[in-house]
Order: sequence, then structure tokens, then C-alpha cells
Amino acid sequence: MKKAMLALLMIFGLTTMASADELPTSEAVVVQVTGDRVDFKRALMLASNMRAALPKATFEVVVYGANVKLLTAFSDEAPLVQKVLDEGIRVIACGRSLKSEHLADSDLASGVTVVPFGAVHIVNRQKQGWQYIKG
Repeated sequence: MKKAMLALLMIFGLTTMASADELPTSEAVVVQVTGDRVDFKRALMLASNMRAALPKATFEVVVYGANVKLLTAFSDEAPLVQKVLDEGIRVIACGRSLKSEHLADSDLASGVTVVPFGAVHIVNRQKQGWQYIKG
């Protein structure tokens, strides 16, 4: 089931890329990441695909909960995180979640930033007019 969902997401992303000229330009998008490793990867790929479709938009991926462990420099997901960062997508870790998982800011992959409270950051972005997607 998860593989089928990931395949559909990738197909949707490729379809969106093909018709990017037809889409309205959104100025800023914040993607929330909670859940498991599959959700984490799906959200990063979604942001990446949307970035390709909406090159003028600003993107942030906010990670909180246990998934902050996947943002560490020693995580198996570090190459995917670096790919997204290289595309100009800001990757943000929740400071409270880092404390809950007994991680320090210095444990994170290079380029990942930290906010005090991920959910509050998302709410503030929505107040600023950013589009919100739960990844």
C-alpha cells in the first residue's frame, strides 16, 4: 500500500511538472512533516516536485516529532535532505522535538535550521499568507 502511494505521489509530481506552465504561482508553501519515515520521504519529494513546478515560490519543510532524527548528519536520509536543501528548499527542525529525542542542534545535517516550536512556526507562516500542506 505504501509503495503504491509513493508511486502515485511520484507520478503526480511528474504530471505536475509537465503542466507547470498552466499552474498559478504560489508565493510561499510550508510543508508539515510528522508520521513515519515514509511520510518524511514523501513530504520531501512533494516539496521537491512542487519546487520544480513552481520555481518562483519559496518552500519550507517543517519536521517535528520523532522524524527529527531523520535530519541528523548520520541519518540514512541525509542525502535526500541535502538534495532538497540544494534545491533551495528550507528544511526546519522543531527545537522541542530535538529535546524530546535527546538531540542537539549540532547533530543536524548541515543546512538544517531550528525553530523553537515547529507547530507554532507553521501557524505563523499561515498567518503570513503561506500555503500549508500536511506532508
